[in-house]
Amino acid sequence: MDMYTLITGATSDIGKQICATLEAAGHSLLMTDLDEGVLLEARSGLLYPEKHRVLPLDLSEVEQAEATLTDYLVKEKIQVANAVFAAGIFAVKPLKLANYAFVKKNFDIALFSIFSLARVLTSKKINADSLRGIVMISSVSAIMGTKGYGVYGAVKASMLGLMKSLAAELAPKVRVNAVLPGGIRTKTTNFMYEMQETPNPRYLLGDGEKTDISNMVDFLLSEKARWITGQEFIVDGGLTIN
Repeated sequence: MDMYTLITGATSDIGKQICATLEAAGHSLLMTDLDEGVLLEARSGLLYPEKHRVLPLDLSEVEQAEATLTDYLVKEKIQVANAVFAAGIFAVKPLKLANYAFVKKNFDIALFSIFSLARVLTSKKINADSLRGIVMISSVSAIMGTKGYGVYGAVKASMLGLMKSLAAELAPKVRVNAVLPGGIRTKTTNFMYEMQETPNPRYLLGDGEKTDISNMVDFLLSEKARWITGQEFIVDGGLTIN
């Protein structure tokens, strides 16, 4: 049976870097995101695209995403050994503009979808007993307050509660951890860097790179982290202590 590492949000800048780093570490990838064309383009940018699969998933439709993943694993006769939940929306809005639809979509994509997809991956009927590692990409916004980040911070903080409970529930077979990145320059966040001093003096080690996040994910899914579960790993260049 072929084994894969599932990546949600695989076509984001950080998602693509996670895919590249894990490919280099020997993982075969099941890359998921909203648009199949963009997924195929992201896969073509990897060194060995033929090793990897793509699966369009609309995580804002949580129940449909669960059904789609279930059908795909059964039909293709593949299993998932690891999962990296990196999907999310980076949209800063003040409280007065954050209506229910906006809040729900953020929680559906970044949090509620983890519940549903994890249900699939922990089902012995669907995925046998294959799952071994889960990494959630949270944010330092989960542990520090910033104006306009109410919804984003709430989603990322909720992920940490889920991570700890799943770590307890799925032990000892499955290890579950979270990475909390500081600000990383991507297409989505580039506008912020145009309005601030570079490098930002609040980052004691200077500006971070996408590889700083992907390397931590790689470590947490490796045997080097075999005795680590239920933990939050802050990767922020010293931001949260400064």
